[in-house]
Amino acid sequence: MKPEAIRANAPKILTDAQREAYFETGFLAVENLIPGEWLRRLNELSDAFIEESRAQAVSNEALDLGPSHSPDQPHVRRLRALVDRHPDFWRFASESVLADIAADLVGPDVKFHSSKLNYKWPGTGEIVQWHQDIPAWPHTNYSPVTLGVYLTDVPAEQGPLTCLPGSQNGPIFVHRDDQGAWTGSVRDADMATVDQSRAVDLVGRAGTVVALNCRTLHASRANATAQVRPVALFVYSSADAFAWMPAPTPTTHTGEIVRGAPATIAHLDPTPCPVPPDWSRLGYGSIFVAQKAEM
Repeated sequence: MKPEAIRANAPKILTDAQREAYFETGFLAVENLIPGEWLRRLNELSDAFIEESRAQAVSNEALDLGPSHSPDQPHVRRLRALVDRHPDFWRFASESVLADIAADLVGPDVKFHSSKLNYKWPGTGEIVQWHQDIPAWPHTNYSPVTLGVYLTDVPAEQGPLTCLPGSQNGPIFVHRDDQGAWTGSVRDADMATVDQSRAVDLVGRAGTVVALNCRTLHASRANATAQVRPVALFVYSSADAFAWMPAPTPTTHTGEIVRGAPATIAHLDPTPCPVPPDWSRLGYGSIFVAQKAEM
């Protein structure tokens, strides 16, 4: 669904100005959108999975573990397929205000795609290089939006999401090296053509929701504080967007309609998108794995 069609529907949660800011820049950060009871529950579940990770020595289908992970010092980089880890994660993704926010940005008919919970630990050097999301999971159009929920306060020192305004209207870059291997990041030569001085940090207090268009260039610095930074991420699209390659980390709810009705006609955007690896054959670790060449 195109922005002009989305504008024909009054927003449920966001203001008109906030929605327009998203369409113009390709991202948005709004505080105080997540009710306190949901925020507490998400943190409880996050803490429980960190505790459970102490018994794991290697990554598995649920947990992406960093190289320094140990029972005494857990280092969980990602909780994969979040909505399959506990029913309350799916309840949050499908029944809470979050799906209404997605409808404000992609239109009244909303399809769920995927979810994860990323952790940025202090002192681990988990820098995320510049990238776009859509090359990893291309769709027939560019409505997909990632909605991130800050579970704790995220100041600039914690390495928040950093975005380049307007980049959603620019090129969709190749995320492979010169030999064709998937890197999950934009090549240095391509980034040299982009004005990185305009980057904006999406800081916010616990309960902030950040919205990121699938084509927006974004990155994040290392966490320079003593606190871990957990961010739950949920991807939605308009119902008329259809994935044309396997999802990197599919869930049992991928493709479900969470607001409105299924599409009867696909929206086909003519803008070309590079083809990613076939994740159903190769498997997918995480962006941390790809950018550090751990695959």
